[in-house]
Amino acid sequence: MQLFLQQAINGVMLGGMFSLMSIGLTMMFGIMKTANFAYGALYMIGGYAAFWASSLLGTPYWLSLLIAFVVGFGMGIAVEVIGFRRFRGNEDATLVFGLGVALVARGGSVLAWGSQTRYIPTSFAAYHLGPFILPSARIWAALASVVIVLAVYLIVVRTKWGRVIRAVADNSERAQLVGFDTSFQYALVAGLATGLSAVACVFLIPVFSLSPTVDDSALYTAMTIVILGGLGSIVGCGAGGFIIGVVTAFSFGYLNSTIAPMVPLLLLLIVLAVRPEGLFGRRERAV
Repeated sequence: MQLFLQQAINGVMLGGMFSLMSIGLTMMFGIMKTANFAYGALYMIGGYAAFWASSLLGTPYWLSLLIAFVVGFGMGIAVEVIGFRRFRGNEDATLVFGLGVALVARGGSVLAWGSQTRYIPTSFAAYHLGPFILPSARIWAALASVVIVLAVYLIVVRTKWGRVIRAVADNSERAQLVGFDTSFQYALVAGLATGLSAVACVFLIPVFSLSPTVDDSALYTAMTIVILGGLGSIVGCGAGGFIIGVVTAFSFGYLNSTIAPMVPLLLLLIVLAVRPEGLFGRRERAV
């Protein structure tokens, strides 16, 4: 029972961070109709930005988070302007471009920084609640992740800018006719999406560490969550993050490490067999 409760706690904390990690991808699916296969690479580079800021400049943890967001935001805009904007409407070209960026980013990271794993030192300690261990870094990261995801949802649903990007997502040509600069809105969404993924990478470094190989695992996990919750659904992204987080924690707690990674994918296949649009998805959805 102790192991069960400990893994449940770990799963909830992991789920909050998974929700933040995948929200940028679901925004790009829902608003930009773009399958960004460079997402994991940009996630990784944001983590490296925070790591080197902390290691070389001695920046505090919160400032490293801000630096990661700024770097991720800038790279998201750059990738959108240089590639995705030019290839929008051409799914094959978008896919190839995203994969190309991912390959270049991973290869460049290995050449520049090596393949060893990295960590960002923090002053957070672990709480002990009876027999349970509660790492404070994960607790605060999970809480911050949930707050950020809720804030993004409220921005998209309640604010004037949210109405603009929903209009662009619904019909970009019509939005352009009424005066909205769709290219500018797409760039902002891309920047925000990758900036949030970079923050999630920093939160998850204590869990999975940081190396050039985290880009693949991040992309696969984020895509699993987005598809499970429903393409473009922020609510589905939040729910899917917690589901995959709990399933992952229990899988690694009770199963062999070679089998455990397959369990979330098996769950995804079962859900899609029953509900192909995902848990909260609809055939046509903007957010």
